Amino acid sequence: MKKLAKAIGFIGGSLAVVWAMRDRFISVATSREPEPPTFRTSEPKPTVDTIDGIGPVFAERLTAAGLGDLERLASASPDQVAEAASVSVARAKKWIDLAQQSD
Repeated sequence: MKKLAKAIGFIGGSLAVVWAMRDRFISVATSREPEPPTFRTSEPKPTVDTIDGIGPVFAERLTAAGLGDLERLASASPDQVAEAASVSVARAKKWIDLAQQSD
């Protein structure tokens, strides 16, 4: 009878230890955090700061004028771009040509 009680005590103690450490075993094997949902998004339009010679300041000025993406910059007039970015018309023409080439 004593042997049976010892065996039951040993098995019960072992199960208690395993139960207490279950979080360690489970968290290593699998994550409890569910996978975040993924959403299909369209590709963002390339912005004007990808054009050589347009830095953050000029990009901000062009974006404020509504010429923030390459498509709009490529279809804008040189005078409109020059006025929006406060640059020369020659520089604006160069930016427009580069935007048209990258489309």
